Amino acid sequence: MTTPVKTIAHWIPITKRALSDAAQVRTLIDAFLRYGLEEELEDQMIQGDGTGENFEGLGNVSGVQAQAWDTNVLTTLRKAKTKVRTVGRSMANAYLLNPADLETVDLLQDNEGRFYFGGPGGVGSASVLWGLPVIETEAVPAGVGYVGDFRKAILWDREQATIQMTDSHLDFFVRNLVAILAEMRAAFGVIQPNAFVEVDLTA
Repeated sequence: MTTPVKTIAHWIPITKRALSDAAQVRTLIDAFLRYGLEEELEDQMIQGDGTGENFEGLGNVSGVQAQAWDTNVLTTLRKAKTKVRTVGRSMANAYLLNPADLETVDLLQDNEGRFYFGGPGGVGSASVLWGLPVIETEAVPAGVGYVGDFRKAILWDREQATIQMTDSHLDFFVRNLVAILAEMRAAFGVIQPNAFVEVDLTA
């Protein structure tokens, strides 16, 4: 497959006065810019539309299988796992779920009102479903889930995050502001689309 290298960026404005406080700026860069860049990268790998500097994310790759709603959320997720094995001829190794959908799974109860996954006194949410780890991410829209062999989706990191500063953005010079920009260059590709299934989690 061929996939272009894209530039992913995230930035914040800061006053020149704040620049004199090196510890504060370092905290902003590490805690906000770099984390924001990672969030953007995650969003792009899942929902990128392939235009401009956007990846073609998993949700827009042609050939990804689909699993319609079937009976309940657990049944639907299990049937999707089977499709990865039988149609994609791959071994699924993770589910991706939106926090709202993972909450729905966590709150499932049997006929006697007992939680399937430990309830509020348990040691956590449904971190494993049908033998696979569950990755909770807001990059996946509510009502949709993914399961697949994530060894068949590759991120090529061409240039790790770099930080630049400038006051030449818009009217920042006269307002005594500086833009701090974090960016990285990377490429993303799904080398076997049918090793993934997009799951409809809406009844």
